[in-house]
Amino acid sequence: MLPVSPGLQTLVITSIREEASGVKTFSITPEDGRGIPYAAGQFITLVFTHHGKEERRSFSLSSSPVLNEPLAFTIKRIDNGAYSRLLIDKAQVGDKLYTAGAAGLFTLPAEIPAKQIFFFSAGIGITPVFSIIKTLLHTQPGTHAVLIYSNRSREEVVFYNKLQALAEKFSDRLKLVFLYSTSFDLSRARLSKALLPVLLKENALAPKTDLLFYICGPFSYMRMVIISLEEQGIHEDQIRKENFNTNDRNIIKVEPPDKATHTATIKYLGREYSFPVAYPDTILQAAKKNGLSLPFSCEVGRCGSCAARCTSGKVWLSYNEVLMDTDLQHGSILTCVGHPVNGDVTIDV
Repeated sequence: MLPVSPGLQTLVITSIREEASGVKTFSITPEDGRGIPYAAGQFITLVFTHHGKEERRSFSLSSSPVLNEPLAFTIKRIDNGAYSRLLIDKAQVGDKLYTAGAAGLFTLPAEIPAKQIFFFSAGIGITPVFSIIKTLLHTQPGTHAVLIYSNRSREEVVFYNKLQALAEKFSDRLKLVFLYSTSFDLSRARLSKALLPVLLKENALAPKTDLLFYICGPFSYMRMVIISLEEQGIHEDQIRKENFNTNDRNIIKVEPPDKATHTATIKYLGREYSFPVAYPDTILQAAKKNGLSLPFSCEVGRCGSCAARCTSGKVWLSYNEVLMDTDLQHGSILTCVGHPVNGDVTIDV
């Protein structure tokens, strides 16, 4: 059964390439010939149908939008991941997929304020990082990059040869640091709170205030890196993070300070829609009930697919792992965990 949400694009798989054991890259092209706009570091949301119900999964894009590469996403087979297993085990060239488009906030800023960017990645978390590094090296000649990439062994490194080729081509601007947990040198086997400041000292070419940090990997890995960076005096505005698995933890339910019903006016695709939002429904849930299909994926405030901007009124978020303080100050919200409070709201999607 095909997905029924309006606005979906049909994709055709044009090639499948194995990157490491259990890891494949799928090159895709829109069947209608229309491109899919995206930024380096974003993910593509695929829409599947299971027992008559639509389910959405987001997969990080590994291609770069500035290199004329085929649009591609790279995934790892997860034992309890229904759709990663389906794609890795069953998908073939010529198969069709359905997408709600690309989204995500794990991207380069329009103007890069840093002289050097450190990328911390573990396992399949390299996927969006690889896209960003390729784009950075080809478009920002004044910015240096360091990739600190953790895996169990050399054989499990995704994009190893491609990363080495980049390091050779941009030898004056890209430094690779591979960490293997099976290494005999235990002091450099796993990234830790003790090793991280050593690697910063060895590789930093600028003061800490002139650095940016991008992190993608398992939750516990990212938490350790963020805490370690903060202990080194790195401000949270210098840190970007991406959760490549948005389904691995429970969400603590928090109630909004105002549970009254308010009207949300949504400006989307050149049209305006107004409807009531009544707790416990979020803005996204209320939109669905009123026949409006807005962008979304995880529905728990972790991925950023539903990011929008509140132009009037106030939206309270029950959870947020993707918007930074500066985003919030400029009115950014997440419709999947957003509730209007203290009155009506107007939102640009």
